[in-house]
Amino acid sequence: MDSVFSHQAFAEQLGGLPFELIADFERKMVTDYGVRRDDVAGYSGMAKRVVYVIDRSGTVRWTWERSREEPLPDYDLVLAEAKKVAAENQPSGEPSK
Repeated sequence: MDSVFSHQAFAEQLGGLPFELIADFERKMVTDYGVRRDDVAGYSGMAKRVVYVIDRSGTVRWTWERSREEPLPDYDLVLAEAKKVAAENQPSGEPSK
């Protein structure tokens, strides 16, 4: 589980991010979202590798979860889904990005 400080450093390396990265030291979110790993010794309580696209109201609109067949997400698809949700949830008067 990454710390708040490692997330800040990661975001800075990318020139900033328009969203927050989450650190979950108490493992509450991994349990709530059903992505807690308890299947491999040494990984108990760690999160599975998952990508969520969440809209402004907090609703999960799209999910990708790591599998043997797909160990990494299709990053172009992740961006396309995020842009789609962002465009649908744009407050009136704000231009789409």
